[in-house]
Amino acid sequence: MLTIDSQITEEKRDDMLAYQKSILDYGMLILNFWDAISEGDGGRILRCWKFFLMYLKHQGGSATKYSLEALYLMFQVYALLSPQAAHRLVWNRGVKVKLGSSNIPLDLLLEFFNKVIKEAVKKLGPSATPKSLDRICNSLGITTALMKRFDSNLSVFRRSGKHIQRSAKSDTEKVVNELVKHNAFTHTPGRKYTFYSKMKPSLLCGFNLHKMFSWVNDHKRHMILYRRAR
Repeated sequence: MLTIDSQITEEKRDDMLAYQKSILDYGMLILNFWDAISEGDGGRILRCWKFFLMYLKHQGGSATKYSLEALYLMFQVYALLSPQAAHRLVWNRGVKVKLGSSNIPLDLLLEFFNKVIKEAVKKLGPSATPKSLDRICNSLGITTALMKRFDSNLSVFRRSGKHIQRSAKSDTEKVVNELVKHNAFTHTPGRKYTFYSKMKPSLLCGFNLHKMFSWVNDHKRHMILYRRAR
């Protein structure tokens, strides 16, 4: 049986407004993270990871392993690495591939290099040996630069693998019109969803800070004992 307080809460419940708040709450963090990567702002990337750490830990389940990765990143920056190595870890997380373009993560650049290596190995065929593979890997940077210069001089056109993005203007207008039509950002008591019932205005609702500190302290001890739960 519901108490008086819970009845008042139930009557004032607005699942639609809570849903919009929850999307904006986490979505703005992701957009900030992407923009920080694009600008090569290592300090802002690290601050975003501090927020992601709370979200991932609160979610639990399969996200626990990602929260451990985020926590270990903090350990590296603030305790495990030397000041010089920590500075490099924070500010050497992206690279500008083309002049005037935005930065991309280093792991994405590594995927580009892996593609070049796979193409080279494919061309070798049965002639591929450990020695030839070492030679290809050691000369990867020079080989990639020579290939780009060669294609540029011969005006070789390479079709980009990037998908052409269609304009989202019409879809955006439809979404905005629906939000305005239903007063999605105005508190309206009694609006309830069937599949998103009792939505919280933030994914961090119910976040237990005390348990978070206990969890961090436990893993501090694990690091001292050279145990990493990753």
